[in-house]
Amino acid sequence: MILDAHVHLGHDVVFDEDQSEEQLEEFYAKYQVDGGIIQPYIVRPYLEDTQAIHDRIAAFVKTSTKRWWGMVSINPHFRPQDYEAEAQRCVKDLGFVGLKITPIAHACHPASQDALHVFEMARALSVPLMIHTGAGIPFSDPISVVKALESFKDVVVVLAHAGSEMHNQQATYLAEKFDNLYLEPSWVGVIGVGHMIKRLGSTKVMFSSDNIYQIPVELAKYHSILSDQNDLDNVLYKNVVSVYNLKI
Repeated sequence: MILDAHVHLGHDVVFDEDQSEEQLEEFYAKYQVDGGIIQPYIVRPYLEDTQAIHDRIAAFVKTSTKRWWGMVSINPHFRPQDYEAEAQRCVKDLGFVGLKITPIAHACHPASQDALHVFEMARALSVPLMIHTGAGIPFSDPISVVKALESFKDVVVVLAHAGSEMHNQQATYLAEKFDNLYLEPSWVGVIGVGHMIKRLGSTKVMFSSDNIYQIPVELAKYHSILSDQNDLDNVLYKNVVSVYNLKI
């Protein structure tokens, strides 16, 4: 089994990216990936746009032949009551399994008051929080997450892109320091990921693509690094199942 920890759907108004339901079906069948966790591309900063993309994800999860779970992405700067209501709706009514902060797109430092509110919601809803790291320094420097990690040791956190190629050493250091921190190293080169797994083992790293065209590259990376089947299974699906408490 292979499950992707970081999948997008919709149109991204920050980076002008598009990814459709039809493309997800095509590419995940082509590369024999069984599904994954879908989050919105960044929509316009309005509540109705946010609700619409969450509803679109929920509809796709129900109709697709693959195994999908939704992830909540809400601008942390929305009014607290609006953020809370939409997060609760997605998790409790739609069955979404995590929250997401994208500092570069949400203009939100992970130690800011609004970001800490997202940590509080992750705690209240008992779901992991994924935070984009890498592109978008200084907000997206993995070190920016330290204050929140120290204050919310009971919240499971996943660093998307694990700091990317330039800052993955910081992400690896934090994953060694914090038991509740996991890494999703899409876009990190094979050498960086190899060092990451050597230091952390295979239980703190999870396969993800972030983009359909990146799927074969990310899969090849792990098959190049790992020869033990149990390690491969951990990275390719077991870790994301455990971290997000997926029912498969």
